[in-house]
Amino acid sequence: MKKLFCIIFIFFINIANTFANEEIYYIPSNEVYLENTGNVLELRENAKLISFQKALNILAKNILDPEDFLRFGQISDYNVTDLISDYKIESEKISDVNYSAVISVNFNELKVREFLDKNEIKLNIFVSESYLIFPIYKKSNTLYLWDKDNFWYDSLLAEYDQQSLLKLFFPKKNHINRLKISAEQIISRDMDKINEFLAFYNKKKAIIIFLEENFEMKENAFKLDLRATLYSEEEFAIIRLSDDNHLSEGISSQIELIAKLVINDLQNWWKNRIDLEDDNDYQDLILISVDTKDFKKSFFIEQIIYEIFGADNTKIKEITEKNTIYEIKTNLNISHINLGLESKNLKLIKDNYEKNLFKIENY
Repeated sequence: MKKLFCIIFIFFINIANTFANEEIYYIPSNEVYLENTGNVLELRENAKLISFQKALNILAKNILDPEDFLRFGQISDYNVTDLISDYKIESEKISDVNYSAVISVNFNELKVREFLDKNEIKLNIFVSESYLIFPIYKKSNTLYLWDKDNFWYDSLLAEYDQQSLLKLFFPKKNHINRLKISAEQIISRDMDKINEFLAFYNKKKAIIIFLEENFEMKENAFKLDLRATLYSEEEFAIIRLSDDNHLSEGISSQIELIAKLVINDLQNWWKNRIDLEDDNDYQDLILISVDTKDFKKSFFIEQIIYEIFGADNTKIKEITEKNTIYEIKTNLNISHINLGLESKNLKLIKDNYEKNLFKIENY
């Protein structure tokens, strides 16, 4: 019985490792427009190469911090097709003048990792937990939140990339949400209402993005008040946005541009959180104990372990019908690891007796 258990468990380990991080490396619907030169086959090949490079740039922007993204942009000696698992031409249009195509690209995770390692570029692919977004817009002394005329909501949602490491959740503009919480209650930091709203959507954290836009007649320009605030565990913390956002003041509303800058700032904020280091809880070798009595949960946790640490750094030290002990080599500290586990509703809990032994529990 024990031998059969081990065989089944290892089988699911291999499956879990195979499907880790698929979403991150899939870049859908890359649009390419070319002038029709009359050679369709040549146009198609050119479109593929352009879409591959465009998709790689999107992937790199999603998984690299700004400094490493700039370094990535300076690399020229590589063949982008070597990094691709497969692709699909979603649509193709040909006229007498133009050629256009929409191509989805799926990158090979291992080859991308090797490519970045070769060029000494650090890779962090921790996907965040889902942050609920409160997009509050104030104009002419009127507050908008779940209202039809909240163009700030529309612009932020339009700029948000579902493939990014930072996962954002935008509650819909509807009557139910208007009844549950108002912009005034959020601004006044009514934690009871905020907690109730988060619980309704099964979220733990929120980001309040406040934009006030007023036109000053004397100066003939829009004046902006832009703020982002993180709400977590009944505490509010400022999320610093780049100074470039204040350059958006002008003679016409530039909500779309401001939204683009803010979404980019939030993505960089998450990447900076991933890069935070705390030497006090750093260990190069840890043991993680997983309760295997619940097969479904243990397989899910195993998938996450391989996703975070990789197959080369993970091995099974001990396996029984009650639990499995994984031996992990890592350069990540425990705070860093727990940040990556948050999106899976999990966290590491240190054992009371053994120094480098941890259990995984619900977050």
